[in-house]
Amino acid sequence: MKRFFRLMLLVLAGMLLWACPKNNDCPNGENALLRDYTGLDGCRWILELPGGERLEPVNLHELDFTPRDSLAVRVEYSIAEDMFSICMVGKMVHIQCITAR
Repeated sequence: MKRFFRLMLLVLAGMLLWACPKNNDCPNGENALLRDYTGLDGCRWILELPGGERLEPVNLHELDFTPRDSLAVRVEYSIAEDMFSICMVGKMVHIQCITAR
């Protein structure tokens, strides 16, 4: 009986550890800062990469994500080759994944 109890305890502990959520959001992403450029004509949210490059996300409003100014994020994106911007501060991108750091 003791052996069965120990075995069940070990199995339950393993299941609990296996079921714990892992923070693998945007594993191939880049670090960035989310900036609110509302004061600049045609702009709203801009991603600033560590090297100073700026990106204009075109689909941020479609994602389950609440933006706020100066938020450190991890982001995966692709260049939106077929789009033009009124803001014109950076490359336009489609966000595949974004998560707060």
